[in-house]
Amino acid sequence: MEQTPSLHRTTELTLAEQQLAENTFTFCMEHKQEHFTISFLAARAGVSPTKLKQVYRRFYGAPLFTHIRSEKMLFAAHKLAEANIKIVDIAGACGYDNASKFSAAFCSVMGCTPSEYRRRVRLE
Repeated sequence: MEQTPSLHRTTELTLAEQQLAENTFTFCMEHKQEHFTISFLAARAGVSPTKLKQVYRRFYGAPLFTHIRSEKMLFAAHKLAEANIKIVDIAGACGYDNASKFSAAFCSVMGCTPSEYRRRVRLE
């Protein structure tokens, strides 16, 4: 599934800043099952946590972890619709070791629980 890497791109950023945001997004999506701190991601990129947060928000129009969570839930929705993968396995693939926390995150982004989403999609 192709990710939607940008919400509201802006041209006010330098090329290096744009690459910082894109590289951070790509890294997080390639490692969906892992948890990262802003400090880790900033150190990995060689910038301060504040700089990373500011650049990411300006480039994508949303805070880093809010955007990443939304993208993970879109990935989960795709998996729920396409196959009979257990919800707990999809949760794990998105970095959640607790199904109820995954369900709450999914519901906050998609407006329903994973099982409700699966049921709706399959009825269409």
